[in-house]
Amino acid sequence: MKNTSFRCLWIGQAFANLGDIFYVVGLISLLYNLTGSAFYLSLLPFITTIFRFISSLLAPLVIDRFPLKRIIVQSQWWKTILLVCLGIFIISFDHGFSVAVIFFIALISLLDGVAAPVSAALVPQLVPKEERMKANGFLNVITQTIFVAGWPLGSVLLISTNSSFIIWLTVMLYAVSTIYTGRIKVPEQATDPVAPSNWDSIKSGWVAIRQIPTIRTLISIDFITTASSVWVAAVIYIYVEQNLQLGEEWWGYINTSYFVGMIFSGLIVIRFAKLLEKYIGFFITFGLFLSSLLILLFGTTSIPASALLLACLYGLPEQIREVIYTKLFQDHATEKTLAKIHAVWGAVINLTFAGSVLLLGFITETYSVKTTFQFSSTLIFLAFLYATFKRNDLIGKQCDQLLSSKSSNLPR
Repeated sequence: MKNTSFRCLWIGQAFANLGDIFYVVGLISLLYNLTGSAFYLSLLPFITTIFRFISSLLAPLVIDRFPLKRIIVQSQWWKTILLVCLGIFIISFDHGFSVAVIFFIALISLLDGVAAPVSAALVPQLVPKEERMKANGFLNVITQTIFVAGWPLGSVLLISTNSSFIIWLTVMLYAVSTIYTGRIKVPEQATDPVAPSNWDSIKSGWVAIRQIPTIRTLISIDFITTASSVWVAAVIYIYVEQNLQLGEEWWGYINTSYFVGMIFSGLIVIRFAKLLEKYIGFFITFGLFLSSLLILLFGTTSIPASALLLACLYGLPEQIREVIYTKLFQDHATEKTLAKIHAVWGAVINLTFAGSVLLLGFITETYSVKTTFQFSSTLIFLAFLYATFKRNDLIGKQCDQLLSSKSSNLPR
């Protein structure tokens, strides 16, 4: 965990994540100034999600043809170049042209959809197997800390400056991220002399998931829990209004409390990595049960202090499960297969999340916000039952035997 390449990876990711936050803040301000339309603002998350989904599906085409490090460095450079073009565009045309801005957003989202799974697949090449749990926990702590600090900082910068300044600041952050990422040293991976067909590349991640029981079970669980995700503005905002009967600033307090819980959970992972690794199956199943209970309690409370505490506690099992998932993915797949699996995982989660936001919004509007939390709690409890039934897959012993017998047939 102390090697130079891993340090360059997390520093590069930190600058990139902070840049991503400032990028969104700047674009929201820019689009609103250009159009004054809430519709165009809603297009930002929609376009981002859709194009990341498309890119995740097509990512294996790139992964099969280029080294992983080259992919992530080039994607970061191209994001920087596109943002430079956007900055010049803003200076040259200070009104109208909102469609062109959306075009830039789509292109950058395509690059993100490829870079994200590749970045996740680099960790096993830089960190020994026995230190991966700590490394994943450390990376998540860095990510969540930047997320907590980045949004208020971006808001302060927006008030003090303007969207153009923030875009150019993001360019600088992306450039620094690219420089650090370029300093990562990974072993050269042998490439197949004959590249697979486009269709074989696209389906290879899905085939790998089908052939590896542990990963198939984890993605199934994550699919259910993502469909139950109530931590979105549309639900929490109404929860604050109806359950707590407080001002909209409490939406920010609750979200901050949730992410503080996730940061604290990451520190627990770093401190007790060996214990978590020893009882992986227990922590996944118990974490799901605890999440279901906490969501149910959170949805029924009308006491502000209790809501903050429950939001913080809910972040603990969520983060621990995420780190364990990442570790199991890394242990059960080779580097390029891992990148393809992460691409498929990203595509499934993006599409599921987009659908769940609409479903939960419909339930909230048609019934009540308490019903939404009860529905979410029920789904997570179903995930708990499924994880209990598939406990052997989570433990991984039978999976390892199956994997060794099928390793020659796994897509590369």
